[in-house]
Formats: sequence, structure tokens, C-alpha cells
Amino acid sequence: METFEMIQSRKSVREYSGQITDKQLNNILLAANAGSVGLAKFDEYRLTVIQKPEVLSQMNGIYDAPTVIVVSGQNNGLMEGNSAGTIVHNMELEAENQGLGANYNMASLGSIPAGVLPDGFKPLFALTLGKTNEAFTPREISLKKIQTNIVK
Repeated sequence: METFEMIQSRKSVREYSGQITDKQLNNILLAANAGSVGLAKFDEYRLTVIQKPEVLSQMNGIYDAPTVIVVSGQNNGLMEGNSAGTIVHNMELEAENQGLGANYNMASLGSIPAGVLPDGFKPLFALTLGKTNEAFTPREISLKKIQTNIVK
């Protein structure tokens, strides 16, 4: 799919029809690793892939997703939030590029069971993932959706 067509087709998916494959997961994780991180401090972030049903059943707001990927960091400042956002956005776009459903998720962060994330890391962002029956079709996007000021 072409980049702008993918952007026009992007949507939040909250209904999943099955688990993703290991190959699909690998591609999503490669996309995450292509994300930009402030000051290139990649060692301050971790990706935690949760597919274990016993753990997922304890998490709120994940829409019965079979996979949740949590981006966690050692700090919770502005730079960390921005970096986590770019990592998650890359994963979301790659998921949709593969025809998978994905949804940005912050609601689940407080319900991640103890011991799931690496010691010293706090959840910053999550992404729910799974196979979907949803169709991704480009939609018209208005330039008036977000008010814009142009200074020349």
C-alpha cells in the first residue's frame, strides 16, 4: 500500500478475529526498531509483547485483543512520550500494511500485572493487535479537521 493511501485508510480496530503470526509480529517489531528515539537512547526503552491469555485476561480496555505490545521506558518525561509515540505509530502502520487490526491504547497501562514489564521500566504506550475482518479503504481527509496557522 502506498504511504498516503495507508494514512487515509488508517483506523482504530477494536474487534479481532484471530492471533497474528510470528512473521507478522517480527515485521511489526522491525518497524518499532525503525522508530525515532530522542537522543538515540534506545537502551532506555523496552518492548513487551503480551500474548499469554492469563495475562491478557487481567488487562482492561484491550477489546479481547490476542496481542498487546507495551512500550515502556525508564523515564516518563516529554521526550519519552514522544519517542514511545513514534515507536507505536510505526508498529500500527506496519500492522495495517499487513492487513491486521490495531488500536493505540493507553487505557490498559494501569492494569498491566506486576512482573510483566522489565524492572525499572514504566509503561508509556500500548498497541492492541490481531487479525481482523475490517476493510481498510481510503477516506477523504479535510484540511479543516485541525485548524492550521501558516506563518510566512
